[in-house]
Amino acid sequence: MENNQYNSFSLMKFIWAKRKWLLIICAVTIVVSAVCSFFIKPKYQSTAVIYAPRTNSMAKILLNEENYNERLDIKAYASEEETEQMMQLLDAREIKDSLIKRYNLAEHYDIDTNSKGWYTKIMKIMKNEIEVKRTNFGAISIAVKDHDPVIACQMTNDILRLLDTIKNRTERERAVAAYHALCEQMDSIDREVRRIDDSIQICMQNGVFDVEAQSERVMQQYAIAVAQGNTAAINRLTKEQEKLSLWGPRLDALQNMQYTFLKYQALCKQKMLDARLDMKGSIPVKFVVERPIVADKKCYPKRSLVVLISTLSVLILSVIVLLMIDKIEEKPSGKAEESVE
Repeated sequence: MENNQYNSFSLMKFIWAKRKWLLIICAVTIVVSAVCSFFIKPKYQSTAVIYAPRTNSMAKILLNEENYNERLDIKAYASEEETEQMMQLLDAREIKDSLIKRYNLAEHYDIDTNSKGWYTKIMKIMKNEIEVKRTNFGAISIAVKDHDPVIACQMTNDILRLLDTIKNRTERERAVAAYHALCEQMDSIDREVRRIDDSIQICMQNGVFDVEAQSERVMQQYAIAVAQGNTAAINRLTKEQEKLSLWGPRLDALQNMQYTFLKYQALCKQKMLDARLDMKGSIPVKFVVERPIVADKKCYPKRSLVVLISTLSVLILSVIVLLMIDKIEEKPSGKAEESVE
């Protein structure tokens, strides 16, 4: 502990002894860094703040009036999962490629497209210049820095526009695939319903229309014929019973199948309409809280910060160098004292 205190005191004593040199070095560093900061090309930043919605399905939003669900409310903000998904979309390479092409960023960033790895270089620059992050309130902040404030603002607006384009296109592709699959399924259902209708028609042509009602009526008449001893009526009603026993179960089974397929057909039609609405329509995929504007003040460099960091760095380095020089000068003098003794 005492040794540490002694070392700290010795360091402070040494710095005090070299204070004139250190003050001169700091003064020169402040002047040089302040002058150099004026030669650093400034950057300007444009920022947009958005919220992701809970869902973008027009069919679910517009056609779900009967069964209200907060998740399907057009005004509902996204949860953490939807926000993370939107941030992933904002990091899509398609957005970056579109910006590279539209603003000729290779030339803008002075990158030779004939050089090896130019695309990787431009992607690294864009990663530093475009920042997408979550805010403390669950929103998404999109910040773009550039030497030209107008380009920074335009690029931010284009990112918002491309987000709509990519998300709507992706969801539309799924809706198109779903719609065509439902069309094929609908064709199969329609064919099956027609087959069932044809089979029911055959049963009706054989005199079976309503198995339960006809059976009850035939049994009543058969009982009356037996009571009256009407042989002709008994024979006729016996044939009716045989016909019902042959075609009745078929008609019951066909009618049950018809009911099931008609319900499935109605559901399929509803899903087709939903998919068609999602396929044809498109809505904004985000809530824009803050739109980007052309910055009138640079965000980089902060001259005071440049001067402070430069001065502290040079001061620390100067102390280290002076300590090394002092140690080097001590060694020859120590050897000289030993030789005199």
